[in-house]
Amino acid sequence: MRRLLLILLAGAGVLAWLRRGLLKSLAFRFFIAALPDPAKTRRIKMIIPVDRGGWTRFTLHADLSFPLTRVVGYPVEAAAYSHYGGFNLNNVCCDFINPDSKYYQAWIGAYTVFDSDRRKHFGFDDEGKPIQQERIDILQADQGLVYWAAGCPKKFPDGHLVKLLPGATDTEVEIDGQRWWRMDGKAETWSAYHRGKSPYSNWYHYFNYGMTPDDAPHPVDDFHPVTYTGCIWTRYFPEWGATCAKFYIYAEYVDRNGQKVTKGREVEEEARAIVDRITFTKE
Repeated sequence: MRRLLLILLAGAGVLAWLRRGLLKSLAFRFFIAALPDPAKTRRIKMIIPVDRGGWTRFTLHADLSFPLTRVVGYPVEAAAYSHYGGFNLNNVCCDFINPDSKYYQAWIGAYTVFDSDRRKHFGFDDEGKPIQQERIDILQADQGLVYWAAGCPKKFPDGHLVKLLPGATDTEVEIDGQRWWRMDGKAETWSAYHRGKSPYSNWYHYFNYGMTPDDAPHPVDDFHPVTYTGCIWTRYFPEWGATCAKFYIYAEYVDRNGQKVTKGREVEEEARAIVDRITFTKE
């Protein structure tokens, strides 16, 4: 019996070692989910039904207040919940930072931005029309969290991390009897991908996403440029004093061999199917 127990413990230890990337990421996400954020404090639920594809099944929570405040220049409270490419059996890093995966740099998720004395109905003007730049500000704040954790040194000359490309469109749509605005567009930024540990990174990047091996043979440079294609649906809820948004994003890029990599498009259908069913409720 003792010998069998030792064998079982050894087997469990080997399995835990092989899945260490996933286990550390789960521990990190459970820890973050237990912390307060503006959405939980105000009893807003953002429900993301991830039941298909290779996405993480447990939501990553983030208090977006500080990074969004830095972007817009005035105090604001916001929360972001998201999912990204998960961990394969033999990977110590997730597919979000794995250029071999179609889930590379792909996200699905939801945001809530609350009214403040300085700013009401974030993302909309006084006539209720959408403001594209403020929706990009939310993406930039979220990207800033990822960059800070990864130690990414990249930015545009104006200091921004994300640049909206011309041609973005806004369309008013009806979802379950509610009027939403859908924005479709592309933006330039950089990947958080890098081999090994960056001297400027934060520990939680590696707990959450894992670490790309130093000798990874991917044909990309560390922190290389990517172009995001995405869709974000936004609605202001005056009874909650909050702007709610749901989105998906996938990446395309040119590798070191000059080849355009477009396999991120393969996730769009399943990402859209999940985002279509994201709901916002108040307890």
